[in-house]
This record gives sequence, structure tokens and C-alpha cells, in this order.
Amino acid sequence: MPADATVDLESPPPRRWLAPAVLVAGLALTAAFAAWSWQRENREHLARFERRAERFSQALVNRVQSYVDTLPGLRAFDAGGGAIDDAAFARYVQALSLQRRFPGLALSFIADRVDGQDRMRYVTVVREDRSLRAEGHPDFDIRPPGARPEHMVIRHVHPVDDATFGYDLFDPDQRYREEVDAALRSGDYVATGPLRLARDRASPMAPALTSVVIRAATYRDALPPADEAERLHSAAGVVGIAFRTAELLRSVIPPEQLHWLHVRITDTQSAQQGRTALVFDSAWLAPGARRAADGPLHSLRLPVADRQWEVEIGLQEGVTRAPLDNASLMALLLGTLLSVTLAAMTHTLVRANAAAAQKVREATGQLRAEKRAVELSEQRFRMLFEHSMDAALRTRPDGSILAANAAACELFRASEAQIRQLGRAGLVDPEDPRLAPLLAERDRSGRARGQLRLRRADGSLFEAELSSSQYVDADGRITNSLIVRDVTERERAAAQQAELTAILDATPDFVASADPSGRITFLNRAARRMLGLASDADIGGYSFAHCHPAWATRTVLEVGVPEATRHGVWAGQLAIACADGREIPVSQVIVCHRDANGRVTRLSTIARDLSEIHAAQAHQRTLESRLQDAQKMESIGTLAGGVAHDFNNVLAVILGNLAIAREDLDADHAVQTPLALVQQAAMRARTLVQQILAFSRRLPQQRTVQPLAPLIDEPLSLLRSTLPASARLERSVDDEPLYVEVDAHQIQQVLLNLCTNALQALPEQAGLIRVEVARADAGTARLSVVDDGTGMDAATRSRIFEPFFTTKPVGQGTGLGMAVVHGIVTASDGRLVVDSAPGRGTRIDVLLPLRKAPAEAPHDTAPGPLEHAGQAAAGCGECILLADDDEVVGLTTEALLQRAGYRVTRVGSGLAAIETVREDPRAHALVITDYNMPGLSGLAVAEQVAALAPGLPVLITSGYVTEELLERSRALGVRGVLLKEHSLERLAALVREALAGQAA
Repeated sequence: MPADATVDLESPPPRRWLAPAVLVAGLALTAAFAAWSWQRENREHLARFERRAERFSQALVNRVQSYVDTLPGLRAFDAGGGAIDDAAFARYVQALSLQRRFPGLALSFIADRVDGQDRMRYVTVVREDRSLRAEGHPDFDIRPPGARPEHMVIRHVHPVDDATFGYDLFDPDQRYREEVDAALRSGDYVATGPLRLARDRASPMAPALTSVVIRAATYRDALPPADEAERLHSAAGVVGIAFRTAELLRSVIPPEQLHWLHVRITDTQSAQQGRTALVFDSAWLAPGARRAADGPLHSLRLPVADRQWEVEIGLQEGVTRAPLDNASLMALLLGTLLSVTLAAMTHTLVRANAAAAQKVREATGQLRAEKRAVELSEQRFRMLFEHSMDAALRTRPDGSILAANAAACELFRASEAQIRQLGRAGLVDPEDPRLAPLLAERDRSGRARGQLRLRRADGSLFEAELSSSQYVDADGRITNSLIVRDVTERERAAAQQAELTAILDATPDFVASADPSGRITFLNRAARRMLGLASDADIGGYSFAHCHPAWATRTVLEVGVPEATRHGVWAGQLAIACADGREIPVSQVIVCHRDANGRVTRLSTIARDLSEIHAAQAHQRTLESRLQDAQKMESIGTLAGGVAHDFNNVLAVILGNLAIAREDLDADHAVQTPLALVQQAAMRARTLVQQILAFSRRLPQQRTVQPLAPLIDEPLSLLRSTLPASARLERSVDDEPLYVEVDAHQIQQVLLNLCTNALQALPEQAGLIRVEVARADAGTARLSVVDDGTGMDAATRSRIFEPFFTTKPVGQGTGLGMAVVHGIVTASDGRLVVDSAPGRGTRIDVLLPLRKAPAEAPHDTAPGPLEHAGQAAAGCGECILLADDDEVVGLTTEALLQRAGYRVTRVGSGLAAIETVREDPRAHALVITDYNMPGLSGLAVAEQVAALAPGLPVLITSGYVTEELLERSRALGVRGVLLKEHSLERLAALVREALAGQAA
């Protein structure tokens, strides 16, 4: 036996008691933790019960109160005692959706108080009520039959119940009258104890039929009288609701708690009166359920109208106290397992300590054997080193060379002694920056691979590939092995290949090369980009089919390659299939390469992108189309302006004379109604003309810098008052004020037109319209109208801004709404973006450039059409010179001025007006002239009047007003410009302002 083994046997015996001690301590700690965890879980169990009981109590209170809250509506609906037919009651119930909104609500009813002498008259009225049923109620009668001083007849009931309809609550065989009289006397809500409804009396006795009825009296006036006798005398009937208590509790107890909570509800008053008092017990919903006697109990008193419910909430039998949860059980198990494991580990360590010395002795012998193996390995390495075909060297980390094989001597053209003498400093080009990183990598990881520029003994330089590894030599010192290969020729070929590849990568054309079978062997950078390939992606599996769409691939394989094989080259127009799904049109050339024996060695191709050429051609076609559209819009605008001018003259006459005629007639004259209809039609015609002028941009814009959000409030208020109940209108506005330069009324017209179109796009005018105001980007404000209607296809979207284009039936649309929107937005330097698809709704964005907020409110002193006609003061007999070549318009204007209290001198031309002023410059206080007259225009008249009678104010009227007219009027000092269509509302006010300005 070895001496070491003898020493181990004489060592002290292991401590065998240590493992049992560790086990006992661990189990004790685990048991203590389990007891603490169980107590914690039990407290949390009780806390969960209290929380669930509180939530259930609150839900029950809220649900009962929601039932009671339906009575004020029924009471108000039946207030005053007036007759309510079936249709009115059905509409009321349908509007409230009582059964859907209030689960468990069994019925709602209205009962009429009928005097015994009026019984037959009342029955006849009910039978003849055909508001809902064409046949009425031919079999209606008050039940039970019999003569009584008065009746309380259930007239309306929902849902329909033949057993309840017509039932007399004053039935002497029942106890209903006592509770009804209590409601009549008190004027408040009166509830019953638990009972069965009249319709359930024929059904077998079942707890699920237990119901409660709450009644309230209705009076001839809206409010109950203050005096009890008066209340009893003036009561017109009662309204009431009934609900099943089982369904009530089912709606408030979560399903997962039906078998956990136990609820028992009793009616306090019924218990005191010795009547049936049980309102609900959990056994009705969960048969066999009973409250655990030793479980927690939560009680509350719940007021129901004039009664009190006693509610007891506990745990059902079988719901045990909280056991240990999974985490605690797992901790207990792990604690036990850990204790056993620690004991086992202690036992193992004691035994392992005894075996450690033996292993040390065995390891010493193994080290001696390994040393011998290293010596043998060194001998084999030396043989490989000497006979290697690659140059091999053994070096030290300081750069000294220990040995060099024959291949190294041949490579460096020096003997081994010379190589050792030169060392690393003499063999490596000192200017090569790659040396330091290679040395650092070898010191860090023990291995390094790379390229360096080396020097031979004769001083010539060459590029070499090196592979070096670090190991510990037999003498225990760190040594490096170095393998060197001359790669000068390989680098030269690689440089030439890289130069060619760089040239091909620099071209934007698609360049590829393939073997004779069509497998791709090279792709330049542009080709990889088009195909979605990374620069280092493998292309071994690619062929011509991956580069072209299917039709182009067939052309390449069936025409291009055969033609290039026969003639050496083929050219044509094809397409490249890009990774993003696009097809790029290209002009492609395929070249066939052959070796000296005429065999095909490879195929190459160059394809040039024709997208820009095609895009330029398409852009040219688009510009031509836009030019045609612009010319068409300009022609329509010119036509619209001319038509509007003449039409405004006609409207001015119609509206003026209509107003005169209606003023001359009595308000109740029979002709007033037809004249009002004519006036309404004329106003609609005037609005249509305004839209035509806005579309053709013949109306001047009163553009000012103002916040965008306030402009939408007025049209939205108007829309809300006109929208049907089935359509919802939402408003979403950013808090940030967005200032734009617009005409406020025109932007409001834009919003009205867009919202009207959105409403008409909603199926059956039911859906959502949302108006948004927000910042689109740094320089743009966005006004959006979004609907969830039917949407538009591409063909409709492309034409929505065309004048007179409409998708509505004949007679229901002018086709000008969206054209007007386009004209206003374009004139406001904005643009429109439309996003729509069938079935997805429509979104239209009005994008307007943002402006800086003005320092103060803008002031407009230029003459222009008045926007609001106030109540003008009557004239004082001033004489006004009126010039208009249209005799009908002139007569109408003359009549309007005379009614306003002025004297009028009317002439038929501008020349006549000038002659009149020349004869007596002071005879007239004001000159009103038409703008468009033969001979002299209104501007020419204003210019000559200013020369003949300085200070004499001039007003100009016109069928349409342009920016040019306003600017020239300002220059000539004209006091105002009036649209003829507004003569009725604004003429008198404008005349008074002009005369007031003259007086000032």
C-alpha cells in the first residue's frame, strides 16, 4: 500500500451527525413558513369576500334604483290624464328600450282611473283605438266584470300581456286596492312585498316567479297636490313597473360567484305583517345552496320605494377556508426538498473529503504521463515542421526567430542562420500598419490570421498571408508558430477583378453574368439593389427566372438566348422584376461568350432602366390633360360668370317686387302663401348663383388671417339642427390655434358642402360624420370631414370636382357642391386630398397654409358688398340719381328707394346720368349707377361725377362683383359696391351709410 493511503486511513473519522442536524433544521424552518403562509392566505380570503360583498351590494343598489328611475319618465309621459293611444305608448317604450336596458324588468304599465258611470264609454274608446292595430281591440273589457263605483284599469302594458291588459287593480277579490290607494294618497312611489303577477296566478308555484311591483300615482297636473285629500281626489291613474327578483339578482351576481356567494333577501314590512317576506334566496339560482354557518356574514338594509329589504350575504356551504395556494405548497415542497438535499450534500461532502487525497496522488501520476506525451508530440511537430511545403517559423513574442524550415529559407532567399539573425524587424516592412493589430489579436486570443508586406534578404518586398498560433514550449516558455504563403500573384488577380467589379458596380445599369445553363454567377450592385439582394447575399440558386417577370422570362428563354447563341448578341425591350413587386421597363442586351474551341462559356447581359423616359412621357401626357382641364374650367367659369350676371338682374327684380307685393298685402291674405313659396324659390336660385360664382371664382374673397377652429362652430350648429337622429356628428379640434388666411363665409360654405355630401353618402342616413381641425405638418393646417358611408371607387374619385357631375338621381343634385369646394380651396392657396374606397367610407382633407397670428384684429375699410343688413334708418326725402339701362331693374330699385323715404331721379344710361349732374351738380345727394351699361360703364360715370361734383357720393351695383371692380372702385373713391341680388336687404342700409359719410 502507498504511504499516502496509510496517511488517509489514520485521519480522524468523518462527522456523521452533521447531515441529520442539517435535515432537522431545514424541516423546522419549512414548517414555520407553511404556518405563516396559511394564516396570510386565510386573511386574504376574508378580504376578498368583503370586497366581493361590497361590489355586489353596490351593484344591487344601483340596479334597483335604475328600475325606480324609470317611473318618473312613465309618470311624466302620463301626466295630465290625457288619452294616450297604443302607438304613442309603443313609441315611448321603443325609445327607452326598457327590457334591453333593464334586465329582469318583467313589465311596465299605465292604469287609468275610470268612474263606474263612464265604464262603457271608456271600453268603447279602447276598442276603437286603431293607432297601432288596424282592427283595434274589439274584445276589450274591464276584468273582472261587475259594477263598481270606480275602476283602476291597466290600459297600456309592455311587453304585451293579455292577462294584464284591461285588468282592474280595484278587483275586490285581490289586495291590490290597498296598495294603489296608498300610492294615490302619498303621491310617492309605493312598492309591494314579494308576490306573483296577475299573469302568473295560473302557473304552478315557483320561486322564479316571485316579483315586486312599484307604483306611482299620476295627476291631472304635472306635480302631486300638497294636500292628501286633494291628491286622492285628483289622481288620474297609476303607472308602475314589475320585476322578477330572481332575474334581478342573476343580472348583478357574476356567474363565477353564483356557487360562491349566498344571498338571502327579505321584505321587512311583509315580515312584520306576517305575510310572505322572502324576496330572494340563492337556492333559487343554485339548487341546494345554503349559507355556511361558520362563514363570514355581510348585512345591509336596501330601501325600495317605501319599503326596506334586509340583505344577508355569506359564503355557501362547501366553500372552505382558503387552503395553501400553489406558491405556498411549492415553497413547502421545495423547503423539504432543499433540507433533504442539504443533508445529502453534507453527507456526500464528508465522504468526498476522504477520497480527495487519493485523487491528488492519482493526478500526480497522470501529470508525469502527460509530460512524456508532450515530449513525443514535440518530436512529431519537429518532423512536420522540417518537411512542410509552406514556409514555417518558430518565434518568441519579442520577435526573435527560433527556427525556420527549408521552405522559409527558399521564400526569404536566406539561410536559417540569416533568418534568425534578421528577426521579425528584418523580415517585416516597418511601414505596414497591419502588423500591430495582428500582434494584438494573437496576444488576446492566442491565434491570428491576416496579410502583411514582408521583406526578403535581398530587400525585395512581397505580399504574404500569415497564420500564427501561440503555445507553451517544452521548456515552459511561450512560443509562436508562423505559417507564411506568398500571395503576390493572387492579390494582383484579385485587384484586377476588383477594378472590373468596381467599374460594373458604378454603372446604374443592370449587369449580370450566367453559365451556359442560365444560373447567375455575377450581379453588379445595381442589379442586387433591384432584386433586393444584399451585397454579400449568395446567388448560387438564382437564374434568369428570378430577374424577370414571367412574360419577360419567356422572351429571354425563347427568343433572347437562342438569338444570342446563334448571332453572338441580342437586343430588345423587357422588364426587370424588383423585390418590391415593381416591374422596371428596360432596354436589354444579351451577349454569348465562347472559348477558342467555339463552346459557350457564359452569357452576360446589360439592361438599362427606361423608367425615367416612360415617366417623362407619362408626365407630359398628364400635363396635357391638366391643360385641357384648366381650359375647360376657364371656359365654364367664363360662361358661369356671364349667366350669373344676367340672372342676378332677374333675381333682383323678382325679390324686390315680391317684397313690395307682400308688404302691400295683409299678413293673412290668401296670396301670401304662394308669394312666400315664390320668394323661397328665388332665394334658392340666388344661393345657386352664388355657388356658380364661387365655382368660377367670380365672387371677390374677403380673406383675412384668422383662427380656423372658430369658423366651423356656426355651420356645425346649423348641421346639428338639421341632421336626422340616426346620424351622429362629432367635432375634434386641437387646442393649438391655427391661423389661416381665408374668407370666413367661403370656408363655412366648404364645410357645409362637404358635410352635406357626407350625410348623403351614409346608408339610410345612419352613421358617423366627424369634423377635425388639426396641424397637418409644420406649415399646413388641416380641416377634415370623415364619414363611414358607402365610399367611392376610383372612377368616381377622379370626377368629383368636375362641375355638374353628380351621383345623385335626376332632380336631387346640381353637381356644383364639390366644384364650389374645389374653387374656394384653390383660391385660398390650399389643396384637397381625398381618401375613399367602396365600403370603407370617405375622408376629405382641406389643407391650408398656416399664417402668423395677427398683432390685432384686421380692419377692412375698402368698399365691398355688405355681409349683414341691419335695420337702416328711413330717408329724409333726399334726392337720389339712379342710372340703370335695364328698365325693369331700374323701376324695382326706384320703388325700393321710394319706400325707404327717398326721392328718385331715374335715367336709362350713364351718359344721361352725367348730363343730369352737369346741369345741376347740387340737385342730388347720391348717385347710384349700374356697372355694366352701354356707352359709359359705372366706373366711367363715377370718374366723371367726381370731376363734375367733387364730394358727391357714388354707389355701383352689378350682377357680379370681381376683385378688379373692387380695386378700381377704391381708386375712384366709390362709397360701396352692391350685388344686385342683395338690393332688397342691403340697398337702404348702404345708401344711409353713404349719405352719413357725406354728412361727416
